[in-house]
Amino acid sequence: MQTHLDCIPCFLHQSLEAARMAVDDEILNEQVMKEVMKYLLTIDFSFSPPEISKEVHRIIKQVTGVNDPYITVKKKANEHAKNQIPILQKMIEDSDDALLMAAKLSIIGNVVDFGTINRFNVEEMIDNIAHKPFDHKGYAVFKKRLENASSILYLADNTGEVIFDFLLIEQLAKMKKNITYVVKSNPIINDATEDDALFAGIDRYATIMKGDDGQTFSSPGMVLKYGSDEFLDALDAADMVISKGQGNYESLSMVDREVFFLLMVKCPLVANDIGINVGTMVLKVKT
Repeated sequence: MQTHLDCIPCFLHQSLEAARMAVDDEILNEQVMKEVMKYLLTIDFSFSPPEISKEVHRIIKQVTGVNDPYITVKKKANEHAKNQIPILQKMIEDSDDALLMAAKLSIIGNVVDFGTINRFNVEEMIDNIAHKPFDHKGYAVFKKRLENASSILYLADNTGEVIFDFLLIEQLAKMKKNITYVVKSNPIINDATEDDALFAGIDRYATIMKGDDGQTFSSPGMVLKYGSDEFLDALDAADMVISKGQGNYESLSMVDREVFFLLMVKCPLVANDIGINVGTMVLKVKT
């Protein structure tokens, strides 16, 4: 998915948010904004938003001297989500289709996202899950593929969300699947890293892989040209690929293989690309 003019306000909003999280210094914050605006004048709109965002956040880190502006909110997101586990596990146990419920909850976890302007309330969405719009046209294919899949490549999205991923991965592990969980090598917005996956306990059921291992800076979404050889080989070889979140959708929506995208649509541009309304939970298969 390519970058659009409408992405520019989001880049700027996110830059100011990250700068203020990094330092309480309006002079430095002003310098961040000026440097980011200077860079945005030069961008190639054929690049995906995560590619542009990678450079935007490199500028923020360089100017502020802070490598992880979101560290506090990421820890809070993980801890808050972990407190929901008993409620979430009961919802799965009480459901008629444990796999479907785990998939829906994994998507609901995608609301814990400090990288978008629109925000949603996690507890409210959990309480109202039965009433939330859910485009699950891809679920029948998802379930069918699982019957014959041995290896699954599962691309993580955000902190907090990793706890919800754990519940779906737990279901996949019960089906005796060989799972690789892909995280980022470096802090980028609130994307999940290895530490977050370990906090969630995902290593109990899956091998954790740094998808962009070797990169000095990460992008919010697995951009193929930044992927490690190990990741690219796994992407090609896996029987099934599950991709979480908007950033990964923006990066991989044109990839030349079948991918199951699980996300909450928070951006009008992504909504338009998928052909769905903002605020809809989506399980979409791209062939």
